[in-house]
Amino acid sequence: MKIKRERDDFIVEEILSQDLARAAQARDERFALYLLVKRGLGTPEAVERVASALGVPRRSVAFGGLKDRHALTSQYLTVDIRAVRGSRPAERLAFPGVFLELVGSLPEQLSALGVAGNRFAITLRGLTRAGCRGMDDARRFLSPPGGGGRTLAFVNYYGGQRFGSARRGRGFAARRLIAGDFEGALRLLIAAPDRKMERARKAAARAIAEAWGDWSTLRRALPDGPERRVAKALVETGGDFRAGFLALPPFVRQMAVEAYQSYLWNETVRRFVRDRCPPPLSSAPSDWGDLVFPETSRVDEETRSLAVPLLSPKTRLAHPWRIAAEEALAREEIALEELRIPGVRSPYFGDIPRPLYAEASGFSLGPPVRDETAATAGRLLRRLRFTLPRGAYATVLLAALGARDQNTLT
Repeated sequence: MKIKRERDDFIVEEILSQDLARAAQARDERFALYLLVKRGLGTPEAVERVASALGVPRRSVAFGGLKDRHALTSQYLTVDIRAVRGSRPAERLAFPGVFLELVGSLPEQLSALGVAGNRFAITLRGLTRAGCRGMDDARRFLSPPGGGGRTLAFVNYYGGQRFGSARRGRGFAARRLIAGDFEGALRLLIAAPDRKMERARKAAARAIAEAWGDWSTLRRALPDGPERRVAKALVETGGDFRAGFLALPPFVRQMAVEAYQSYLWNETVRRFVRDRCPPPLSSAPSDWGDLVFPETSRVDEETRSLAVPLLSPKTRLAHPWRIAAEEALAREEIALEELRIPGVRSPYFGDIPRPLYAEASGFSLGPPVRDETAATAGRLLRRLRFTLPRGAYATVLLAALGARDQNTLT
């Protein structure tokens, strides 16, 4: 199976909450509401470019969710009008990979709470006939009673996009931060190239790794950006790696913590599902641990309605997922009260509940047709459409749909 082979194989459209959409009809509020359409950029990179083009500080731009760089995506963002130069914000902006259009205004800046969900249109390529049959089986496997195949319910794991700050084989920066190893965390965050990085960031990571410790040289050589600001802080503090970490943008620091929390959540839920749900269970591989899915019709309503929090020092481990959380923490050789960064107030480990299950509504799965782009003769493609609630990952649903081709657990 091939995902995102062609430019428009993965299309995402963000949906505002009904209340926010109604409020946005006004044109004279403090925060300008824009529709951002992007391709080939992650949301943080696109927002940096938008802020620069509008001539406003990055902190003046807010958005409700992260969208994949390897997709054609549309989402909303707000800009504080007080930071805009001139009398009115720009109506439209366009530059490579980005189109921005003013669509309204809001009394408050946009946050995740203003997003209801996302619509997806996805083309899967390189399928075999057996793989297509497996997808049909998986659709039935995930369909709740009475869903008729138009609604699918699946375990709400975090997708691989959430782990962008982690490095395979080298782990999570936040795990090192917890131990007070700020240097090790910085090495992972700014000096460890990853195949999913933009070319410029990958080149910067290699340069930093090669000149690690020579902060004066790096301060002069690096282009303006987070990495250069880290080098500057290390020069000015004589190599204080805590100060270097705090020189990173707040968003980068927070995402490092949330990536590790998301990993612990996935580990907790995977264990819980295996212990709680009746067989058959299907397994889909991922870079950060297999994702385990039960047959939806066999999962009781109490389990499907559970919420499991992201782990923090304030989390109260509760039945029925307590043992699974304790096992996940034990595997990491860490206690709940240790989920904090010594000497740093922000970022912090927040106690945020997350639904155990997500539902894909309006699900449609097109018939197999010949894939003209496939290098192997006889391969097929299928088109999918569905809507997910805020925070749920299409890549996890795709993994669940492909899980019937993987091992069936007992």
